Amino acid sequence: MEIFRKRQEKLCERLAEEGLDAFLVLSLESSDYANLFYLTGFSGSFGVFLVDREPLFLTDPRYSERVRTELPHLALVEVRGKWLAGLAAELGARGHRKVAFNSRTTTVKLLEELREHVSGVEFVPVDGWVEEMRAAKDEWEIEKIRAAMRLTEEGLSWALERLTPGVTEREMALDLEMWYRKNGAEDVAFELIVAFGEHSAMPHYRPNPGTRELRKGDVALFDVGVRIAGYCSDLTRTFFYGEPTAEFRRVYELVREANERAIQGTRAGVSGVDADRLAREAIDKGGYREEFGHGLGHGVGIQVHEAPRLSYTSEDTLQTGMVVTIEPGIYLPGKFGIRIEDLAVVRPGGLEVLSSFPKDSPHLSP
Repeated sequence: MEIFRKRQEKLCERLAEEGLDAFLVLSLESSDYANLFYLTGFSGSFGVFLVDREPLFLTDPRYSERVRTELPHLALVEVRGKWLAGLAAELGARGHRKVAFNSRTTTVKLLEELREHVSGVEFVPVDGWVEEMRAAKDEWEIEKIRAAMRLTEEGLSWALERLTPGVTEREMALDLEMWYRKNGAEDVAFELIVAFGEHSAMPHYRPNPGTRELRKGDVALFDVGVRIAGYCSDLTRTFFYGEPTAEFRRVYELVREANERAIQGTRAGVSGVDADRLAREAIDKGGYREEFGHGLGHGVGIQVHEAPRLSYTSEDTLQTGMVVTIEPGIYLPGKFGIRIEDLAVVRPGGLEVLSSFPKDSPHLSP
């Protein structure tokens, strides 16, 4: 596809600027799947992609037919036995002497093997070149994320209609995952979080074994997302099953205020620190400084957690096209937690919010 060719050409331009001959993407059993998918569209788990002016894809017989089907525009070398020997032969034939690789996803062991088995080549570590390209999405990518969000919200509506006393967190999470898969999702974007009662106070709770049953008077937190055409969504909503308590209402409104303040004030050119501060100041003012322990948000794309970061430790500045979460939360151990998470595209004049699931009425009637 043209979009992948342009991405490869952009990477080649940087190689030329840095005086390097090629870039090596090593996805060995999914070790660098996200970057390989971004540059080629390949959906398998094993591939070695050599990026230069005549890009070359190496894989073994398990995936060679998939490469021919998905990547007909790329030259393919099928390697049998040791793939390092095949790579060494190709690099030698092309006369490459300085080859870049991603230092974030290449292990020390793999680098040692490259240097041992591929002679005459200097392997040069570079930090996050492809990840930087991935951070700002084009409209083609945004449409995939938008579709994933639509399905995510449809599934959440389906799940809420089936909440009944006695259902467990794990049952609800598994039923929702099955619904997503039956209705068009390639996969869930992460292990779905369904947390009842005091479990909602754990930001990354895992409903496994998830034997906690829903009871009247419980908080019910859903953190859900799916993958469509290789791209993820991420959404969190928190509800009260029954008549909300005064404490829940107070904390919920504070989290919603923080969420809205951050949405209204975030745009291209704002730093990740300043975006985080918009929400954090509201929560601090409400008296829950210590109960908001994570950052405001993160980038979403091929991976559900990628650049940029929106937090008090962020070093990022938001750019047009970045897709980010806005997810302030307050967590009261032993009681409940509340998180409200939206997904949005950074635009010059503000955020285009992709999520539309209501957040003004958290009351669920038994």
